[in-house]
Amino acid sequence: MSQPSNWPLPAGSSRIRLPQEVVSQLRQHPFSKDFYPLAFGHYLDAQGHLVKRAIHSNYLLIFCHQGRGYYETEQARGELQAGQLLLLPKHCKHRYQAHSEHPWSIYWAHFDGPAAASCMDILGTSPDKPVITLPDWRELRSDVTALLNLQHQRLTLAQAQLAATLLRKLLLDIANIRQRARQVSHFDLLALERWMKDNLHRSLSLADFADFVGLSRFHFSKKFRQKTGTTALHYFNDLKIKQACRLLDQSQQTVRQIAADLGFDDPYYFSRLFKKVMGLSPQHYRNHRIGEQELPST
Repeated sequence: MSQPSNWPLPAGSSRIRLPQEVVSQLRQHPFSKDFYPLAFGHYLDAQGHLVKRAIHSNYLLIFCHQGRGYYETEQARGELQAGQLLLLPKHCKHRYQAHSEHPWSIYWAHFDGPAAASCMDILGTSPDKPVITLPDWRELRSDVTALLNLQHQRLTLAQAQLAATLLRKLLLDIANIRQRARQVSHFDLLALERWMKDNLHRSLSLADFADFVGLSRFHFSKKFRQKTGTTALHYFNDLKIKQACRLLDQSQQTVRQIAADLGFDDPYYFSRLFKKVMGLSPQHYRNHRIGEQELPST
């Protein structure tokens, strides 16, 4: 079995190797025999990091979160930058190293098992395209932290099972991030607008809109502005003001009541927003429309 390198650890880095006895138990246990970790760790500011393997008997995941480095296999070569993940399959001869002036900081894991063979399909990589970009990788930090915190405990079978579960979850979360990234250009603006109109009585946030379409806040904001030329909150507030105009025209509700119906706790803020959009206050708008309706016909 190929092992992690013995490269000297920089300050703040960690490397966890599962004992061979525990790995053997993982291979036999029904909960982990299809997928199990062998080693994992975090190299921080990895100046001089260089690894060459002619024979590689397990799967290797490397995620760069800072700096950059280089990789080379028989089928692919390139640069690995911050926010990118490299997945090397079993039996893949490879070489990788940190950039000399801007060395990478990387999270990494060696893993194996029959189910590990499907990781490239699940994550959307291939031997000739082993790198993917993860724009929302920061949401993975809790999973990574939980995995690395196991270094402070004795690696019994129970702890190794937990490591296997955490690593499996981490890979599934990466796959979900990839899926959301593919959907960025396809969210349905009309469906979102209908949902906004159904929720004009609520005070919604950017996170609410992003969750509805299944994107991160960053990618939702970027895509929404591309589609509409404005922000989602501005768009939502414009819908509220249009509804406020209808209520001022067609009902006897007070301005305070209308503000409350549209999710505004502060009627004075509602009035300021209304004036900003319409050019006059809600009461002046109502009085003006009533005056127009009372003009005698000629």
